[in-house]
Amino acid sequence: MSKNNFRRALYYGSPEKLERRNKLVASLFKLFAVLLGYYIFVRLTGLAIPCLFHEITGLKCPGCGITHMMLNIALLRFKDAFFCNPLMFVLFPMICAGLCAKLLFMPEWLEIHSKLYRTIEIILLSAVMIFGIVRNIVHI
Repeated sequence: MSKNNFRRALYYGSPEKLERRNKLVASLFKLFAVLLGYYIFVRLTGLAIPCLFHEITGLKCPGCGITHMMLNIALLRFKDAFFCNPLMFVLFPMICAGLCAKLLFMPEWLEIHSKLYRTIEIILLSAVMIFGIVRNIVHI
């Protein structure tokens, strides 16, 4: 093993992990750029993408309020952000922590094919569906 390959393996893991990390970083950068552009557009124009589910049914979907939540977070109004979408307000830091762990360590349990990842995915989707039903009953 050459000195360069050893250094790469020491700091980044295998070449496959390095490639997956680079793809993840590129995807996150693109996502961040799009969200930043959307944030600037909303702040300048006051126009936001309407929720089609809410427009058609009059009910709130599990994602209703995320734009206002993020705008309030950007202005450091955390109490207002929480009341825009309580579930996403709680899940957002956890999702960010998971992304950071994946970027830094690339653990096997955060790979899509792992059993734990699938379990976490099912739990999160269940929580979102339950929240979507409860928020319309309780009017959150």
